[in-house]
Amino acid sequence: MAKKYIERGLTNLVRARPVIIVVTLHPDETVNAGTFGSYTNVSGSEIGIAIGKPSHTYKNIKRTGELTINVVTKSIASAAEICGQDLPENESEIKKACLNCEPSKKVSPPIIKESVANLECIFVKETEINYHSFVIVQCIAGHIEENYIAKDGGLDVVKAQAIFNIGYPEPIYAILSNPFRVKT
Repeated sequence: MAKKYIERGLTNLVRARPVIIVVTLHPDETVNAGTFGSYTNVSGSEIGIAIGKPSHTYKNIKRTGELTINVVTKSIASAAEICGQDLPENESEIKKACLNCEPSKKVSPPIIKESVANLECIFVKETEINYHSFVIVQCIAGHIEENYIAKDGGLDVVKAQAIFNIGYPEPIYAILSNPFRVKT
């Protein structure tokens, strides 16, 4: 499916907090991936992610200042568990999860082809929180499969079957269904 390239309303691609895979690059260009569910929009173009400081993902972001965020759907849910494993630095979680990479347009780390929505991001700042660091990134470009664009241009998480971790740390996921509006 074709993806539309966008540069506005980027944080709408990850609203309602579906599980994401963050992709970074090691110094030897090995593609690293980590699974995250603990993040939030902090402005119209910034996302904050809680990342363990010992992780390859954190070290790569601090070294390069670049990453991609990739939304996980039911069809690639097993990849979320694989990309959450602690592999040696020279092993790619993307390869182990049998995912495919596509080049990004503005950052060096690739996007995940099988993901329905992807964001290209750069590091802005961080706040240390014990074991984790709350890393704030600026979204500078995005990609979204045209079949899953909501009326407002963001990701239709119901139609895309984006997954949500409902049992962390257990690998229990859910997809949303039966959306409704509340009348006031």
